Amino acid sequence: MSMLLLPSLFLLSGLHTTASVVDSIPKYLHQDPVTGKTLQCNRCLYCHSFCTGNQEVERECSPTSDRLCRCKEGFFSADDFCIPHSECGPGYGVHTKGSLTMNTVCEKCSEGFYSTSTSSLDSCVRHEECASGQIALLQGSVYHDTVCGSCQDLANGGETLRTFLSGFLHKMRVGKIRKFVIRYINDPEDEEEEDEGCMTERPVSKQRGPLQEQIRKWLHKAPEEQLRKMRQMLRHCQLSFTAERLKKRFSEIKKLSPNCTLSF
Repeated sequence: MSMLLLPSLFLLSGLHTTASVVDSIPKYLHQDPVTGKTLQCNRCLYCHSFCTGNQEVERECSPTSDRLCRCKEGFFSADDFCIPHSECGPGYGVHTKGSLTMNTVCEKCSEGFYSTSTSSLDSCVRHEECASGQIALLQGSVYHDTVCGSCQDLANGGETLRTFLSGFLHKMRVGKIRKFVIRYINDPEDEEEEDEGCMTERPVSKQRGPLQEQIRKWLHKAPEEQLRKMRQMLRHCQLSFTAERLKKRFSEIKKLSPNCTLSF
């Protein structure tokens, strides 16, 4: 046999061997329930993707594709993890809501708007405009709405007084709010004691949102007689400057209505 024919024979032999191996792989016929097409599979793979934690199924496993996962509502994907959307705290509103691929974008409330919530959905809300015959008992800030009414409404107490004090206390700096919460809300057993300072060692939140929520709940149920002593309570908590600001605001309101019986 000619030596020139040997390479050709080896090549043909290799091709025959390869073809035999390919033909020996089992084939499976399967009808795709989605497309209706008959598929010929050489080898079936296990669906190896499993949605866990804060993931959910976007597309189930099929004969032609693996399972596809995505982040649940309220989460976004970052570095292969599903992370909760950030919440905008009091004084801030949602500028852009979070998506499956992007976090929440917050913005500080502009002048004339406010936010009392800690939320990944709420935007800033416009301040209320007082109706005819009413005055702004307390101007709105980024943390609370304008409190409208009359001097006599405030003097009569009730919901107007509670709303007024809520807005007034919420305007304080976080450190001062913590002092008040520690002294009169977190440790109510000692509220009758007139010691010389607030106990700052007790575990209390350092975030404005939770502190404001504590104050709102306390104001809702506190006896009105206690609320009428707010100036004294502030002074007992070494918040004398805040107590003077409250006194000044009461005086300004009363000047607008000389016949008002406002007295705190």
